Amino acid sequence: MAKKGLHVSVLSIYALIIMTMAFLTQDPIVLVGLLLTEILLLTSLKKLNVVKTTLKIFWPLLLITILINLFFTSAGVYVLFSVFNKPITLENIIYSSLFGIKLLVVIYIFYIIETLIDSDSAVSYFSSKMPKTTLLFMVCFKLIPNMRKKLRDLKDIYTVRGVDFESKSRFERIKAQIPLLMVVIEEALESSFDIAESAYTKGFLTGKRTAFMNRKLKFMDFIITIGCVMTFAAFIVLKFLGMLDYNVYENYTYNLRISSIGIMLSIICITVLIYLNYKESSYAY
Repeated sequence: MAKKGLHVSVLSIYALIIMTMAFLTQDPIVLVGLLLTEILLLTSLKKLNVVKTTLKIFWPLLLITILINLFFTSAGVYVLFSVFNKPITLENIIYSSLFGIKLLVVIYIFYIIETLIDSDSAVSYFSSKMPKTTLLFMVCFKLIPNMRKKLRDLKDIYTVRGVDFESKSRFERIKAQIPLLMVVIEEALESSFDIAESAYTKGFLTGKRTAFMNRKLKFMDFIITIGCVMTFAAFIVLKFLGMLDYNVYENYTYNLRISSIGIMLSIICITVLIYLNYKESSYAY
């Protein structure tokens, strides 16, 4: 099933803005709002299992973040308890939670991209705009799973031949892996040469090329793009003016801000428009 409705570039701009905003701010309203918006969108797109699975990863990740943050900073005045004679402060918990939310926002936006953007239309569009970069990403994405599959097949073959990969000695296990790695690297290089020769014979980068899917920007594409750009511009201005700043180690209390609510309402409206214009149709469109 191909995804039909909005242009690839519009969805890419939306995803890029969401990720950038998540990285640039510590505002709890903005971060929690982005996360909830993504969860609602994924749930509406029938991806509830993805939401649940990723949330299960959040709690161990949050614990690891707190422990790592514990060794680098002991800032904060509201001590909750101590671990290994190091105080765990409320500020530490809040900071680690916000960092974990940032990671969740980034993870969920990639799931949203995967759901909304058809891979064929994305490759067709980006290869016409950035052919070298698109080819490089395609080769990288193809190379890694192919190498893993080849390594697994080689391991089975060598196991049948009597090579012991489960030796108790770490040195022996590493030594047994060396022939496999040599074969995998050699095949990866040969595959790279094959791709280069194939691209050369097909006239890659020798002139303007046609595209299998050549979609035009529609009215709603322009509306959503303008909304994304205006929202991000407002976010940058408010960030520069200090109206979206939140330093938990200076003062863990948070005052509700109209600026934060305004940014989130704008993101919610854009997300609703994207969902309403998302369609699934047959492959040809």
